[in-house]
Amino acid sequence: MLLEHMTSPDVKEAAEKGLVAILPVGSVEVHGPHMPLETDSITAFEIAKRAAEKEEAVVLPPLCYAYVLENRHFPGTVSLTAKTLLALLEEVCDEVARNGFKKILIVNGHGGNNALLKVFLRDSQAKKKDYVVYAMIEPWAPLGELSNKLSEGRTYGHACEIETSIGLYLFGDHIKMDNIKRESKLGKTGLPKGIETAFDWQAYAVDLYVGDPRHATKEKGKMLVEKMVEYLADAIRIIRKETEVPRLLDEYYKKTFG
Repeated sequence: MLLEHMTSPDVKEAAEKGLVAILPVGSVEVHGPHMPLETDSITAFEIAKRAAEKEEAVVLPPLCYAYVLENRHFPGTVSLTAKTLLALLEEVCDEVARNGFKKILIVNGHGGNNALLKVFLRDSQAKKKDYVVYAMIEPWAPLGELSNKLSEGRTYGHACEIETSIGLYLFGDHIKMDNIKRESKLGKTGLPKGIETAFDWQAYAVDLYVGDPRHATKEKGKMLVEKMVEYLADAIRIIRKETEVPRLLDEYYKKTFG
C-alpha cells in the first residue's frame, strides 16, 4: 500500500500490525541521451510498489534527490551534498518511526548512493533509536545471473541494455531509443589498479551510458522486474518476522549507552 493513498487511521492500523515501511531512494540525473532523469527513482518506487502487493508493506513516497556530484556537468542532474542527504535520510526515518513503524527498509535505485547508504546504516548506531533500518543498497544484486543470461552486449552498467530494458517495461513512453546511435565509448584514468580519484566515473562513462542499449527490449525488462520484485517481496517477509537484528541493536544500546 502507498502511504500517500492512506488515511491517518490506516497508517495507525498498519503500524500496529508491524508492517515494514519501505523508503525508495533514487536520483535526478542524466541517464544517457535516451532515459528520463528520474529513472532511478521511478524504478525503485515501482519495484517497491509491486513487491508490497505481494507481501504487505507500506511504501513511502520516493526520495528522488540524491548524491550525484559526479554527473553535475550534464544538464538536468540535481545533486545534494553527502551531509544533506545523510541528514534527510535520518529525519525521514525518524518521522516514519515516530508514526509507529519500527522496521524501515530503504530500497535504493541509484548506484551513486551505495557508499553513502552504507555510511548511513553504520552512522545510525551513533544515537539511540527505537527502530531498525535495513537497506537493499545494491539495486542490481538480485539480477546478476539473469542479467548475464539476457545481455547481448559486451558491457552493462549505467543506462545500459539491462537498465534500459527495465525502463522500457516500466515507463517505456518516456524512453527515446532513437537517441542511441552507437555503443558507448568507455575510458579510464590510466592510474594503477587500486588507486581511486573523484573522477573515475567521469573517465569511465564518458557518454553517461554503458554498453549498447539498442539491445534492450520490453520483454527482457519484464523478466528483470519480476526477478527484482520476487527478491524484494521475500526480503520484506523475512524482515517483518526476523528478531535477531533488533536484539543485537538492543544489546548494543544497553552496552553503549547504559
